[in-house]
Amino acid sequence: MDVTVADRSFTIEPVRVKNLPQFLAALDPVVREVAAGDVIGAVTKHTAGMIEATAIGAGADRAWLGEQDMEALVALAAAVVQVNADFFVQRVMPHIEGAARFLTDRIAAATTPNGGTNG
Repeated sequence: MDVTVADRSFTIEPVRVKNLPQFLAALDPVVREVAAGDVIGAVTKHTAGMIEATAIGAGADRAWLGEQDMEALVALAAAVVQVNADFFVQRVMPHIEGAARFLTDRIAAATTPNGGTNG
């Protein structure tokens, strides 16, 4: 997704693996507040995390982003969330769910009387 903010163009892509630990650490408290239904709390209590995650997700210099207005932050943050949420829901979750089903089936087969450790 291409977005222009403060006369600067960004191509927003899914967060790279090398940036994932910092991205997720910055977002963790934000996501917890949102999941608890407190969107305002997510914004007011964890602004620094939102700014950091946005900079990482957009590939923007943190210092540059800190000098921009709220509109720039909101535009970049929205693009980062959209791209990464879509990627996670459409690509990552099906793989995780498939792996979980496979593992559950294997455990069940290994622990049933005819298939494993109990029989």
